[in-house]
Amino acid sequence: MNTFVRVVFKHAPEVEKADTSLRYTDILFGFVIKELFVRLQDWVQLDYAVRLHLIVGTTLVLGSWIGFRRSLNRARYQVKFFNLPLFRFILDQLMLILYFAVAVLTPTPVSGKALPSSAELAYSTITLVLWIYVLYVFWDLLGMWMDKSRIAVTGDGTQPRYPEVDKENKMTVRAKTVDWTGFLITMVSTIVMLALWSARFCFSPNTLFILTIVLLLVYRWAKEMRTSWKSLPQA
Repeated sequence: MNTFVRVVFKHAPEVEKADTSLRYTDILFGFVIKELFVRLQDWVQLDYAVRLHLIVGTTLVLGSWIGFRRSLNRARYQVKFFNLPLFRFILDQLMLILYFAVAVLTPTPVSGKALPSSAELAYSTITLVLWIYVLYVFWDLLGMWMDKSRIAVTGDGTQPRYPEVDKENKMTVRAKTVDWTGFLITMVSTIVMLALWSARFCFSPNTLFILTIVLLLVYRWAKEMRTSWKSLPQA
């Protein structure tokens, strides 16, 4: 039984050479951005609430794509059945499904379908954004699990299962530092988003959109500051 578990769930980690999963995800981001741009092209004719909704969607998707590309915790290991990079990859795809759901909440100009009311649009938007933040939390947790994961070596010692990868894309023997700061940023943002969702009846739809945009921008700014700080040479 132990041998079976080791074969199925404890593959030897390998660094991704072709960056296949990243490029695949980039393509899916492109599909979502296309849906937003199709709706943005008639900006001057759109209702104010629809404009705000599209700003939420654009901020969410472009910020997520930049964060995805910039993330210091983005897995650089091959996705296998079944390993931790696979589960993070699955979370990436679930996020993209929700991004797409946000983008298509309003019909395209040529579809002829009726627009949802401002209240319905605001409620659907912030509900989806809340679920996206929940996925962000699980994504960060998986990253922390990868950072702490160890593998037995000859003798009684252990070494990091997913160590740091150097500039030449080769595995080192150094363990990655658990990113508690990034996780804290995500948790706080998720709690704020949950509070906004819970108090949604206290705000007008346009106010909900504006507050969501502000939260998305602050979240991405905080994540970028954390990434830039960690990239600085240590004294």
